[in-house]
Amino acid sequence: MSKAAQPRRRPTDGPTPRRRLPPAERSQRILDEAAVFFAERGLATSTRELAERLGVAQALIYRYFPSKSALIDQVFEVTFARLWDDNWARLLADRARPIEDRLTTLYTAYLHRAGAMSVRLFVRAGLEGADMARRYSVPLTDKLLRPVIAALRAEAGLPGFEVRPMMRGEREVAMSLHGAVVFLAIRKHVYGMPLPDDMGELVHLQVANFLPGVQRELVRLHGSEAEETLTIEHLDPQRRRA
Repeated sequence: MSKAAQPRRRPTDGPTPRRRLPPAERSQRILDEAAVFFAERGLATSTRELAERLGVAQALIYRYFPSKSALIDQVFEVTFARLWDDNWARLLADRARPIEDRLTTLYTAYLHRAGAMSVRLFVRAGLEGADMARRYSVPLTDKLLRPVIAALRAEAGLPGFEVRPMMRGEREVAMSLHGAVVFLAIRKHVYGMPLPDDMGELVHLQVANFLPGVQRELVRLHGSEAEETLTIEHLDPQRRRA
């Protein structure tokens, strides 16, 4: 083909200019990508590597987050916030539904919210010594375990928290179910076991296995012969923050 016959290059040909994101959108994109990146590679991964993955200069990350620690803290803050649903307390208090159904619905929704990234991120944090377990403990108790224990007390005919505050033993009882359910997610997303995407039936198995003995144990904890180490009051949110 002669030069005269070659197609002329239009001024618009070539790479499309990258759109400049608004600051809030840019910050959120960094957070979202950092969460996935840290979950995959670990918290020791450098911000330089994160910047390469984002396709931006490392300095841009520090324009929005003053340090890597601040970025990690914000990643976990956002991840925690996505785990909770304010409707769960109302669900658990609905005694028109069987307790087995309420707990199964709750924990099926919890696993759906957690997802692969959150599970891997929390496991990474625990293995790498990040102070996330303690920070996670407070919202876990306030937003999930406390409403679960309140529902279990009501089923057993026991008084509410206004009469007797939550006890250490009760929290441990609730954690036994919580731990069993979370381990389903660990098996799927960390160990790579071929568990179904919808784990409702597996959650129901855990709940059905948990309930027969829980009422007996709660009644015992509220009795006069319960071990003192188990009846120690678990501090409520207001007193913890005082």
